Amino acid sequence: MDKPRVSGGLYLLLAGMVLLFPIPWILAAILAALFHELCHWAAIILCTHEPVPVRFYAFGARMPLPSMPRWQEALCALAGPVGGLCLLLFARWVPRVAVCAAIQSLYNLLPVYPMDGGRALQSLLCLVLPPPKAERACQIIEATCITGLFLLALYAWRELRLGPMPLLLAVWILLRIKFSKTPCKTGPLRVQ
Repeated sequence: MDKPRVSGGLYLLLAGMVLLFPIPWILAAILAALFHELCHWAAIILCTHEPVPVRFYAFGARMPLPSMPRWQEALCALAGPVGGLCLLLFARWVPRVAVCAAIQSLYNLLPVYPMDGGRALQSLLCLVLPPPKAERACQIIEATCITGLFLLALYAWRELRLGPMPLLLAVWILLRIKFSKTPCKTGPLRVQ
């Protein structure tokens, strides 16, 4: 099995974070992210009995998935967010890590491809619908989610008087979703 590899962008992100955030929160976010990816990796190994190489990037990790049934793909996609939410059980002892893990998990559960929630949704819909209909349903859910996110951000800005920050956060999330992850399989129903 290959050793995990780290991209240069991750080092740049960490350097920027050191300038902007307190070190204890940075360490908590790193631990939560590592645990999230470890849960994905463990689920892949449990489902396929094959270790996969891991490559860490500025906003996540990539693990090429071997061929597996759709229900196992959904399980592997949900393993990271579910593992992160399980860290809430240890919030008394590691509160910062639990908070960071919960935020990362909720973000990753967005039903938008290529986020974990979107990948799981695609896999599960393919179990009950033909692939073209599953793809179309995923596109409708994704568009609804993104529209709802922007409407919520506009409401927070205009009605709750929170300033432009919610809208900037929504734009950042959209850019993160669209440009930071690439699929490891080809075809219309790809999996990270």
